[in-house]
Order: sequence, then structure tokens, then C-alpha cells
Amino acid sequence: MYESSAYLIIIYLTLIYLLFIFCSNHTMALVGPTKKIYSFGRGEEGQLGNRLTTDCSVPLPVLLPHEDDWSIKQIFAGGNQSLALCSLSQEPVKDLPGIVTALDMDTIDFWLSKCQKPKLWQQIRKKIKDLFSSTSSLNASFLDRSDDKHYRTSATCSGLDLVLLSTALAKLATKAKVLQEVETVIRDCLLPSLTGQPVGFEGLRVYYLLVELLHVPQLQQLSMGVADALLSLHPDRVAVLVGLWSRTPAFYRSAVETFCNVSRKHLSSLDVENRERTNLFMKTAGVLQRLHSASSKGSRCLADSVFHVTTVINTIETFVELCSLKAEREHRLIYHVEVDNDGLRIINNTNYYFRILLSLVKYPCILPVECKLKLWMYHLINATNLQPGRIQFNVHRGTVLKDTLICLRTSFHDPRLKLKVKFLEEDGLDDGGVSLEFFNTLAKELKEAEPQILEVNKEGVAWFSKKVAQLTDEFFLLGTLCGMALYNQCLMNIPFPLALFKKLLGLKPTLDDLMELSPTVAQSFIKLLDEDEEEAVRDLDLDFGGDAEDLDLLPNGQSIPLTKVNRQKYVDLQVDMVFSRSVEHQFKEFERGFLRGCPSPEWRMFLPDQLMTLLKGEEVFNWDDLRQNAAYEYCTPNDEIIKNFWRVFTEFSVEQKKDFLKFLTGTDRIPKVRSSSIMIIIKLTRYPQPELYFPMAETCFWILNLPNYSNIQTLRQKLLHAVEFCDGFGRK
Repeated sequence: MYESSAYLIIIYLTLIYLLFIFCSNHTMALVGPTKKIYSFGRGEEGQLGNRLTTDCSVPLPVLLPHEDDWSIKQIFAGGNQSLALCSLSQEPVKDLPGIVTALDMDTIDFWLSKCQKPKLWQQIRKKIKDLFSSTSSLNASFLDRSDDKHYRTSATCSGLDLVLLSTALAKLATKAKVLQEVETVIRDCLLPSLTGQPVGFEGLRVYYLLVELLHVPQLQQLSMGVADALLSLHPDRVAVLVGLWSRTPAFYRSAVETFCNVSRKHLSSLDVENRERTNLFMKTAGVLQRLHSASSKGSRCLADSVFHVTTVINTIETFVELCSLKAEREHRLIYHVEVDNDGLRIINNTNYYFRILLSLVKYPCILPVECKLKLWMYHLINATNLQPGRIQFNVHRGTVLKDTLICLRTSFHDPRLKLKVKFLEEDGLDDGGVSLEFFNTLAKELKEAEPQILEVNKEGVAWFSKKVAQLTDEFFLLGTLCGMALYNQCLMNIPFPLALFKKLLGLKPTLDDLMELSPTVAQSFIKLLDEDEEEAVRDLDLDFGGDAEDLDLLPNGQSIPLTKVNRQKYVDLQVDMVFSRSVEHQFKEFERGFLRGCPSPEWRMFLPDQLMTLLKGEEVFNWDDLRQNAAYEYCTPNDEIIKNFWRVFTEFSVEQKKDFLKFLTGTDRIPKVRSSSIMIIIKLTRYPQPELYFPMAETCFWILNLPNYSNIQTLRQKLLHAVEFCDGFGRK
């Protein structure tokens, strides 16, 4: 950062410090070329002139009044006093080449007080340009001088006084004339000069300033330039920057909220006539996504909800409606798409809104889960409507898994087509409900398949079997079926741990994930990490080798004993062994099948827990919502038979209610895409002798056909019988 002359000054000051440290309480030094005073030593009375009352072991600049007309001639130091003799300068003071000038509060005060004087304004403009066009000057400004923290700048310490930085910029904002000049210099000089690889940790300080600038309303037009600067940073630099910001959660949260606010502003004003707003939104949303991704891979200190742009849900609903209206007006299908140079599927050049909807999935961190679900449904409808034809599975209920694997192995299937399932010897037509029942049955059979594909532990959690001798393509087909379930908006309730969905999304499982799969083993590792005594760790007599069946944790691991120093690495390697190395082949095949079964990559916008719920469904359900959202045909909620139905339903146990849900929908879990708006329809069916008939369900449409029973006893008996013996469509 500093030129050679700056290093000579530091050496000079150090020599003075060594000469005086043993004979003085505090020392002052006047550096001739720069006419600056530096001080060090005892400072409890404020005698060091740096506005602190603490001792200082290294020379720091004395903060002097900003008077360009005065020149320092001599200095004195004694007791708890420091003096400087000054005289009127005969010639203007010039900045010495190679010396970095930092911005401080005195300089800002001088600008604000003198900016209305024409003669001084030209000098101020030059100074503003010199300071705000130089990353070196800005990186050397607003340093945290308490306890010399700015000398300890690292991946964990920025060396900045963030309160001072915020205060300085707030003060600048009080003078529009000065602020406008600062904005011009930053836009035209500073931002174009930034590179993606700033040197050292100190080189990242300027990005604190850039983000803080956006807090000033008058400077928010710099948002695109600031976003470009952050997006051009190398990922390694972004990771370091996010790590630094995470050390000061208040600043990090403020930075994220700033970009959320700017994104919200751009999003709310998107217009087909002003496409620059689209670019602005994409850039600020891109910054949020980069910050979130870096945070997810490191020490996450902010909740995912902090990154949400709350107006996006209204935008999605509005744009979907606009796309539909435009399609109707132009007498063509909304789903007729092309591919542009960026790989985005668009409807020619006219459907501006459709393009935005498709691109939103690139920034999942800004989307609340309800927005992701709407986009996911929108993408699936678009994808399946594009492809004519369907995949047809004809299976026997008693041999669902066997018949399905034969179908997958013996015929080619285009995974982009909609799946239709037919249970042989049954009457059900598949408008969604039969497929739900199909995958529900498959999930049960897969857990008990022979040869064993999945190992289910005593906690009921399933993981890939390590016994692969008798297996060929089963893991690939398992992944294919899970992908097909997701793509066809069905559920595959295999009790996989969260770790599987992390791996699908490219995230590493942790010790917390091992707690779900193997609680006893995980607890032993936690106990190991909490152990205080080195001897107790060594007494465990463990090493980095493997057992008779497993790979070594490290090459020649048996010769590396476990110690207190390497125990964290030992635990990390054990977790990696369970979730990755020991099942590397199984997971790769599963992932390959999953990608084939679900050809729409938009599933990657979900977080691991969201993706897990999307595939497995929700087990916990508010049963009161079922009644509140119910609709009725040929009857009303006030009819006696409807009152009797809800009395009986209320009497059901939780398991009986789940059985009813399976009877009505084909599965005992709630699809995530419908959990917030689940609605059943009760249709009253009138028979001359209703006691001869059982309730029937149209699973595809969640319709309950309820005969007109004359009393609650008959209704209870018939409904329980229908729920308990509901396997099969149209079978007697």
C-alpha cells in the first residue's frame, strides 16, 4: 500500500521510539517531509493528541486542527503536556508523492465549513478526488486505533472503526454540494478502478465504505456500480469479506438489509418500457445470493429470512397473471418458449415478464418458501405442457416395485413427460391421485426391498446400504424414482436424513446430521470434543485408521494417534466417512438417477430442509384447517349430515385422521405445494337406500362422495370401514 518513502518514515519513527522509550513518559515526533506529528507512550491524560486516554506502544498521528494556513515549526513534550509552535505558511502545503493521505473527521469538517468559499472549493474538490479515487487512501481511513487494532488486520479483524465510518458518512450527507462531488468521484473514478483480487486483507476495507454509502438515500443510485464491484470479486475474496462481516453481525445484517431494500425498490418499479430496472434488480439480487452462498458455507450468523425480498410474492403473482393475459390476447399458449443467448427460456421478445419469472430462480435466497413453491409449480406446468405425450406405468398393486423396475429397465422414457399410472385390475384413472398412491406404495416397498437397497436404523432413518455385491443399477433407479416423484408433484416418503438433501445441493453434512442418523456415535464425538484433559483423549487409544471394513481416515492412519490437537479433524473425517466416502458409489448413482428423473433444475432453489419437505411431504397438519377450508356440493355446512360428519371426524385418533387423508388423497402426508391451501370437497350423494353404500373418494380432486345417511351411527360405521379398507381403486 505504501511507497518506499513511507517505509523510511516508519523506520525513522521506530528509531526515535527506541531512543526515548526508556527515558520518557511520552514522546512526540515531527516528521519533516510530511509536517505531521506522531506520538506514543503514556496517554492517560490525553497527552498523545489522538483523542484517546490509553497508552500507545507504536507511533500514531496526532489529530490536529485542519488549518491549511499554518505550518508546524517546533514541538515539545513533557509531563502530561504536548505543545506545537506554528507560524503562517508562506507557500501552500503540497502532498508528498508516495505518501498515502487518509480521510479523517477533521478533513470532513473542513470541507463542510469551507465548501461555500469559491477559492477554497477548488482545493476541496481536488482533495475529494484525491481521496475518494484512491483505494489506498480509503483503505487507510477510519482505522480502529484503540489497542492498535488496525495493525492486526486479518481474516478475523478488519482494522476499521465502523462507528467512526458511519458517523463520517452521515456527516458528509449534511452538505449536498460535498456529497454530490463525492458521488461523482466514486462513480467515475473509484468504482471503475476496482479489481476482483484486492491485495491483502486491508484491500477489502473499501467494500465496507461502499456498502455504507448505500445507507445514504442520495447515494443509492450508486447501487449498480457497488453491486458490480461485489459481483466482480473473486469467490475467495467474497468468502473472506463475508467472514469479516460475520464478526460484526450488526454491520452484516445492515449490509444485507440495504441490498434487500434496493432490490425491493427496483423490483416494485419493473416495467417493460424501462428494462434498466431489470438489470439493476438482477445485480443487487445477485449480490444477495453471493453473500448468502458464502455465509452458508461458513459460519452462518444471519437467518435465511433476513435475505428475503418481501415484495417478490406480489411480483410473481402479478407477472403470472400478466403472462396469462398476454398469451390469451395473442391467441397462443403461454408455454411456447425459445432459448436466448443466455440460456434463458423466453417467449420471443414480447414476454418480458415471463423472462423475469424464469430468472428469479437464480436468486433463491431472496425468495420466501411460498414464492419458491409458486415458481416451482409455474416451472413444472411450463415444462410438462411443452412436451406432448406421457409416460405410462402399468403395475400390479401386489408387485409395484418389481413391475416399476422392469418398466424402467426395459423401455426408454422421456423424463420430461407427465407420468400416468394404472393399477391393473382397478378402475382408477390417474389425474394425480393414482400417482400419489403409487409413490406412497413404492416408498414402503423400497424400505423392505431384497436385496437390501436401504438400511433403516432403529430410529427409522434410512441410508444407503453398503452391501452392494448383489446390486446393479438399483441406486440409479432409486434416484430416478425420487426425481420422478418430485417432477410429477408427488411424494416419496422414504425417511432419508437431511444430509442427503444437503449433498444433492452441494453442501457438506455436519456432526448435527450425524446426530440424526447415528445419535449414539454423534454423542460420543461431542463428548470427545468437550474433553478438557489431553490424557483422557489419549486414553481412548484411537487413531486415524479404519476398522476391518472401512477405509482409513487418512493414509497410514493407524500410525496417527488421536490427540486433543487433531480431534476436530478426526471428527470431521468420521462424519465425511459416514456420509460420503463409505457410500461414494451409491450416492453418485442416486444423484445421477435423481437428475434424470427430475429434469427441471429449478429444484436447486430450495434449501435442504425445504427440498426434503417437498419430496417427503409434511407429516404435521392442522386438522382444523381441513374443516375451515372445506367446500360443499349439494349440501351446506349447516346440514345435519355434515355436522355429523365433522363430529365423527373429530372423534378420530391422529392415526385414523391420517388414514382418512390417505383414503381421500392417496397419501397420508400433505404435499408441500398444497399445505397452505389444502381444500377438500364434500359432495352429498343421494341414494334411495344410502345404508347400502360406503363413502367414496375421488383422490385426484380430493372429493369425498358422502351418501345421505340418516343417522350418525351409520355414518361412523361406514366411514371407518371405508378408511380402513381403502387400498385399491374401484375394487370390491
